[in-house]
Amino acid sequence: METELSSRRRAILVLGMHRSGTSAVTRTINLLGVATPKTLIGASAGNQRGHWESAPIVRLNDDILAACGHSWYSRGRMKVDPIEIVRANGMWDRLRATLDSEFGGASTVVLKDPRISRLVPLYTKALEEAGYEVASILTLRNPLEVAQSIATRDKLTAAQGLKAWLRYMLDAERATRGSVRTLVAYENLLADWRGCTQRMKAQLGGDWPALTPEAAAEIDAFLSPGLRHHALQLPAFGLGRAAVCGRLYRDMAARLSDDPAATPSALATGLAKLSLAAR
Repeated sequence: METELSSRRRAILVLGMHRSGTSAVTRTINLLGVATPKTLIGASAGNQRGHWESAPIVRLNDDILAACGHSWYSRGRMKVDPIEIVRANGMWDRLRATLDSEFGGASTVVLKDPRISRLVPLYTKALEEAGYEVASILTLRNPLEVAQSIATRDKLTAAQGLKAWLRYMLDAERATRGSVRTLVAYENLLADWRGCTQRMKAQLGGDWPALTPEAAAEIDAFLSPGLRHHALQLPAFGLGRAAVCGRLYRDMAARLSDDPAATPSALATGLAKLSLAAR
């Protein structure tokens, strides 16, 4: 689906940890009138309603992360500049060519691969050079549910999943400060997608097409309660990793939902960084 939202080209990055609802957000954005990449990864046992992400971009991002000394589940801080690494390794032209091939002449596009959460400056620069204005959606989901989902799919431990969630959210939030962004909580999207997307569109700005009854029906069918396979309670207090994740999760939801220009508290981010540094 491709509908012009404004007179200028625009790219919307859907950011967030794997298993955080980024696929649901992306498909919803698509049904609201935004073009997805041409070469989408098909549905799988782990995501039966589709990933809504570009196969060549995922492959490229795995290569970029490897060149930077990371993998998709790495929890360490990025100690190199991905832009410099991509240019030095001859991948810049590949990135630009992939973006051009996947989006063609679409005026407004949505780009989702959770790995981009760790590569926001790189994609912002590449998309701006391609003539796009870049906006971002931070996708937030209960980190215990994320960790459980990752453990089921990828056989990582809960501790590994929680640390990866912290890294992805810290990187994505920090890299989008000062830019056009919004925050979408997965639970809110499932409970009230109309109210959630109305706030999202207002915060992102631009001219959005009128929602048709057909598109609304498709979104209703897509965002059924069956999408949420885990419903877990976060600790309210403590300094354990789950409690630290819960603090950052609640802090971001409270501060950024109504004011995307806000930032998480120094306490929440500080504890998150300490948790990442601990074994």
